Amino acid sequence: MKRIHILIISFFIAFNLQAQPFSLDTTFNINYNFNYSYGGGTIYGLNYEPDGKLMIYGYFYDGNTIADILRLFEDGSIDNTWQYPWGDGVDFLERLNNGYITRSVCCFAKFPYNGHFSDTTWINNTLRGNICGWFYKPYIFSDGSMLVGTDSICNIESDKKRWLMRFLPDGKVDTNFRHSTNGTTFGIVKYSPDKLLLYGGGVRGFTKYDNIPVIRLCRIDTLGNLDTTFHSIFTSGTPIPVYVQNDGKIIVCGQIGNPAVLRFIRLNADGSLDSTFNNFNSAIGDAVVAVCPTTDGGYLIGGAFKQYQGYVRNNIAKTDINGFIDTTYFNGLGIDSVFSHNGGTPYINSIVKGNNDNYYVMGYFTHYNGVHVNPIIRIHGLSVGINEANKENVKVYPNPATNSITFTGIYKDFKLTIFNAIGQIVLQKKLITSNTTLNIESFQRGMYYFQLINDKAKVISGKFVKN
Repeated sequence: MKRIHILIISFFIAFNLQAQPFSLDTTFNINYNFNYSYGGGTIYGLNYEPDGKLMIYGYFYDGNTIADILRLFEDGSIDNTWQYPWGDGVDFLERLNNGYITRSVCCFAKFPYNGHFSDTTWINNTLRGNICGWFYKPYIFSDGSMLVGTDSICNIESDKKRWLMRFLPDGKVDTNFRHSTNGTTFGIVKYSPDKLLLYGGGVRGFTKYDNIPVIRLCRIDTLGNLDTTFHSIFTSGTPIPVYVQNDGKIIVCGQIGNPAVLRFIRLNADGSLDSTFNNFNSAIGDAVVAVCPTTDGGYLIGGAFKQYQGYVRNNIAKTDINGFIDTTYFNGLGIDSVFSHNGGTPYINSIVKGNNDNYYVMGYFTHYNGVHVNPIIRIHGLSVGINEANKENVKVYPNPATNSITFTGIYKDFKLTIFNAIGQIVLQKKLITSNTTLNIESFQRGMYYFQLINDKAKVISGKFVKN
């Protein structure tokens, strides 16, 4: 009995020595000196390439060569076939069939796949279409045309300002598109294959679309017609729709008013506030701006906050599907960033799920859990180390699981012990068949460790996730 107890302790210690969920993936390294001087060292986002490469963009340089966009291999090494010829910072990048569209400061640029030079004809066409304002985050259609909001566009009718325009694939204005808001449209995001969400805010946030009352958020079809089944609840601030669930519900972030200041909420498909979500979630600090779904149905959230629901969390936290904090994770220093440059405050701009249940976290920071890092890191997901048992011909499914979990391929007469994330035993059972299904409905959501051991002290171990 003493020997078995020692084995159980050794098992749990061994798992703690392995990579844990949301720990730093040290196999991802970028050999680049992100220079933080003069506000540099900021990464805004990441796009996946069809060949598996990563495009990261922001405002950064190594002290000698301005980059703003780097193309990386999966391990973080730099693909030097890409060269970005501009240097004004990039906060938007979209892949086209033959290249990219980027947004830098106020204007767009178009580049071929290898960068090196810009399409000056396309740039000049778009600039002619915008002679009195700034461009904001556009929506790029599959044919290369784009819908974009501006502060004011006035080339079509010299005496009338316009806040929304469509540009043709060659960069010229689509004069047949006659829809518009009455104020700033900060961005346009996809809601479904045939519908888009427009959002605005600030002092000049829109209150009408085609003279129909809407406030700061509306839904249109791809031809520009207003979807009148959607009704905005916002009265102030800048609501940013960051994620659309499969059921049509919308996760919205920012500093938004309803009339209280909200930072992380969920809307129903008609725009009403989803009462099943933790909308009044008490994020202390600046806004939540980054949301990424996790494999257990929850979310990773990021921004510039120091507390979430009364728990200390430095700029990153995990919630369940309804926005309630999962206290299992991010109990360390988080994005703690001991800055020495310009007194900058660390924050996260975006979180993007990787290909192998890992996550890329980007922003303006220098440390993660006390370790010095670049302003982009890759962290492990919930299923890290989840298949250790497979080498013993043991299969555990489904994984993640919701109501039940099945162990197959095991030997008879093994004792099963299941531990929760803090090492407490939640179930023990003698397995007498090679195919056993267990009810886990009563388990709380999170990671669980299991150990199979027989009277000859043969040990098989692994993990699974409870949704």
